[in-house]
Amino acid sequence: MTSRRELLRGAFALAGAAVVAAGTLAGCDSFDGDSQPDRPSPLLGFLTATSALADRYDATMTAVPALAAKLGPIRDTHHAHVKALATALPAPTPGPATPATRIPTDSAGALAALVAAEKAGRDEAVAACLGADPRLAPLVGSIAAARATHLEVLT
Repeated sequence: MTSRRELLRGAFALAGAAVVAAGTLAGCDSFDGDSQPDRPSPLLGFLTATSALADRYDATMTAVPALAAKLGPIRDTHHAHVKALATALPAPTPGPATPATRIPTDSAGALAALVAAEKAGRDEAVAACLGADPRLAPLVGSIAAARATHLEVLT
């Protein structure tokens, strides 16, 4: 019998390997020196979306306090990703955003909405990695892998 912890470790390793493989196939090369720091980063939109996802967790925890223990660590990870992206770009950390959709007030509905948001966020992170400046691809790839593990915790 496999424990939940072992399952999560395996899922994280598999997601990380998939992101690395996708980055390698797409040419995400962290040793490429052709970055152009004077143009705006295409990752600014990803930074804003990452901040919005963190804010969605805050709003969900406010709407359904019973989920705070389960969602708190994931929310904290998203806030850490926002800080890391803001530092790496460099860009100001986006302010709190109002969720675009209504937050369900029942546990099942709130979790289902977060699963949908995490799936979209994971897909966005993978796409961002594939299009990222080579020096930022490892950071964005690790964010994609983290989002894959968040899905495992939420489901």
